[in-house]
Amino acid sequence: MKKSVILLIVLAGVLGIAYYKKNERNSRLNRSTASIKLREKLLPDLTDVNAIKKIRIKDSSSEATLQVQNDTWVIAERGGYPLNKETLQTALLSLQHEKVKAGRRIGKDSWGKVGVNSPGDATASGTGTLVELFDEKGALKQSFVLGGTVTSSGGSNNDSMSMFGGPTGNRFVRIKDDDTLWEVGNQFSELATKPDAWLQKSFIDVQKVKSVEVTAATPADSWKASRADENAPDFVLEGAKAGEQIDSGKANLASLLSSPTFNDVQPKDKAAETMKDAVKAKITTFDGFTYNVQVAKKKVDNADKYYLTVAVSADLPKERPAVKDEKEEDKKKNDDTFAEEKKQKEEKLANEKQHEGWVYEVSEYTVSTLLKKRSEILADASKEPAAGAAAGGSIPGLPNVQSMIQGLSKQAAPAAAETPAVPAPEAAPMPKAEGSTPPALTNPPATVPEAPKVELKPAPAPEAPPAPAPASEPAKPAAAEEAKK
Repeated sequence: MKKSVILLIVLAGVLGIAYYKKNERNSRLNRSTASIKLREKLLPDLTDVNAIKKIRIKDSSSEATLQVQNDTWVIAERGGYPLNKETLQTALLSLQHEKVKAGRRIGKDSWGKVGVNSPGDATASGTGTLVELFDEKGALKQSFVLGGTVTSSGGSNNDSMSMFGGPTGNRFVRIKDDDTLWEVGNQFSELATKPDAWLQKSFIDVQKVKSVEVTAATPADSWKASRADENAPDFVLEGAKAGEQIDSGKANLASLLSSPTFNDVQPKDKAAETMKDAVKAKITTFDGFTYNVQVAKKKVDNADKYYLTVAVSADLPKERPAVKDEKEEDKKKNDDTFAEEKKQKEEKLANEKQHEGWVYEVSEYTVSTLLKKRSEILADASKEPAAGAAAGGSIPGLPNVQSMIQGLSKQAAPAAAETPAVPAPEAAPMPKAEGSTPPALTNPPATVPEAPKVELKPAPAPEAPPAPAPASEPAKPAAAEEAKK
């Protein structure tokens, strides 16, 4: 009991000292605020974001270099791949217009406590994110470090004792050659240090698939499928044997490579090495586009990675075919529609050709269909009876009564031979009314809810002509015999 009390007292003392030190440091920070002359904007000299031609963003573990190349913003660490322009624009405009909420001045020995030391300094702790902006001549125009998040007590979430104050959403920023730490409301989450975070993750968009041809390393694994029009749900397998058909659950060809995304990209000079022994595929569309695709599966760091390259071409009509007896007002409307669609297709082609040659790292789902062998896309034959039952056929485990009845309907003569004879004068042929009940089955199967109940009836005798005498007259022959005696 005494040990527990002693431990509680020691713990309370440690927490009390830590709390006192923290308040003392925060008090120094708050007192230093009085000597700071606030300014309206964080970067008052950043008046023209269009003058910025290069940006370097770095922390202790990664770095991204964004620069203008041939009038296009690209990512240097990804071989000059174009970046997401919207993300870049948001980041630059945020820096240009960000306003200051407060300013603090503390000694350099305390920068690590609020995470504003520059990365790359082996002796420094508590490093932040260094952001450098350059002009077209390569001159450094702005340099600052994004530090930790400001807490309600005035400290930083980088501080080990930040539990004593919840974050307010503000962030410390240290401008180069300035001891002042500025407090801003923007977290600048767009300024990522990982190059792949700047990628525009959409590239090609295959629509209205007409045919898919996969060429595998083994000819027997290759396959080709197509459909007659863009509204047809099913693709027909070329060279299919009896009973072979594509299982759309295993190979959904209609939506193949429709608006795909990628995880990362490799430079074009890596294509030959990465795409060695790749599966080749050719995809054509009803819009006249052709996509020659290569897909490879590689083992990287004990994990499966999937890579894709693409080359795009299109056979687009230059003029609209003439229509006989077309009205003038209809002609103008149709010409305008054709011109607009042609423009959209040309822009799509130009955009997608920019993605040729690059090696894209994609998800398994994106390319799994193209990696399947011919045998792996076929419907399972054992599942066909179940599909027939769903369409109104037999129930698994029971005879197909419907097909049996239909078969008997086509063979009415042999079935009639099994009907029991009726002792009656020769009757006229039985009329066969449409929809009449077919002859009964010999040894009928167990009752099935869907099957109609068959009732056996003898063929009706022809109706006798009406007798002229009343019903009592049959007794007259007996009376006449008695009279003869």
